[in-house]
Amino acid sequence: MKTSVVLQPSNAEMGEIIKNLLSSQNPFYNNVWLVSAFANAQAIQRIASNILEAKAGGANINIVVGFDVKSTSAEALKRINSLGVNSVLVHNARGGHTFHPKIYLFESAERAEVFVGSNNLTDGGLYTNYEASTRTTFEFPTDDEECVQFFSALETYLNPTGNTAQVLTRELIEILVKRGEAPSEKEIRKSQAKILKPKKKANVPKSPFGVENIKRPPTLKKSIKKPSAEISKTEARVKPVQVSGMTGLGELLWQKTNLPASDVQRQSGNVTGGLRLTQAGWEVSGKPIDQTMYFRNDIFGRLSWSVWKTKPYNEKAEAKFDIYLLGKSYGIYELMISHKPSGEAKQRNYTTILHWGDLAETIRKLNLVRKTFKLYAPPSGQTEPFIIEVT
Repeated sequence: MKTSVVLQPSNAEMGEIIKNLLSSQNPFYNNVWLVSAFANAQAIQRIASNILEAKAGGANINIVVGFDVKSTSAEALKRINSLGVNSVLVHNARGGHTFHPKIYLFESAERAEVFVGSNNLTDGGLYTNYEASTRTTFEFPTDDEECVQFFSALETYLNPTGNTAQVLTRELIEILVKRGEAPSEKEIRKSQAKILKPKKKANVPKSPFGVENIKRPPTLKKSIKKPSAEISKTEARVKPVQVSGMTGLGELLWQKTNLPASDVQRQSGNVTGGLRLTQAGWEVSGKPIDQTMYFRNDIFGRLSWSVWKTKPYNEKAEAKFDIYLLGKSYGIYELMISHKPSGEAKQRNYTTILHWGDLAETIRKLNLVRKTFKLYAPPSGQTEPFIIEVT
């Protein structure tokens, strides 16, 4: 076991350390925990591509964040949610009990790296603030016993349980925004500006402190969008990232080769807005599927279905999908599936459509005509997200 100290900005930037460990292949860290009291959108955006890359490689990634004293933005929560990793919010509803730890843990078969200190998942915490963390390195199998003891001590923060811990969802973000507990980035900046602004009073002495130049974090290619008062269904999106391979896929449930223009937003005239879930030559247990019921009952039967239209009668349901298009990960999208039972009477007709929704423009721009669409079940032990791959 080896211990060292990370001092920012003196000898390191925590943001770069995290990015390098997420992208490491030798060793590959298959278990990752990012635990932080606060988070902002810029910091999450900086490490998002590395998270998506590690996730596509099979890493189990966990993000645990607090939002006390209104220091975690709604945009940050939306970005975390769009990554499709295990994410939990921690908050004690009784005042005076701020969730305040900062722990970054990376575990592989060969070693584990653990950082415990003061760095939040914010631009300041990862790059420009004065921060200090202890870095502990465990080498396996030599340090097995010490590592088990160390991990056990951190368990309550790595895997929080009870009524103070809630899985991060779009619905939870909406509740926090409406309650005023997840302010926008703009609101946070405005509040901080008031605190930092010097009071204009007579006889106030000039500050005796000087300025030290500190390297700024890397420039983001896309600025943070101005938030609305409430969270819409359109999540804040991370930039798609190239992935070398995909692991941890569930069972291949269906595929459609040689995609027609009408399925991928490229036909002339009015677009359908979705992909028709047809028979497509797919077989289960050596028999062709009955497309009129296979998708509605066998694949998406567990979803919560409701009436969408009455004339003709249509049902709808929503599910989360982890999207991979032409070798790039696009994160998690919540897409609608619609089902029209009346179509069942027509031979070889389709009754179910997967609607592209917020993904439609991306699908159109990529021009996926004649590509292959694959739909996978959620990873083992999970009910969502389903996985879509187009190659």
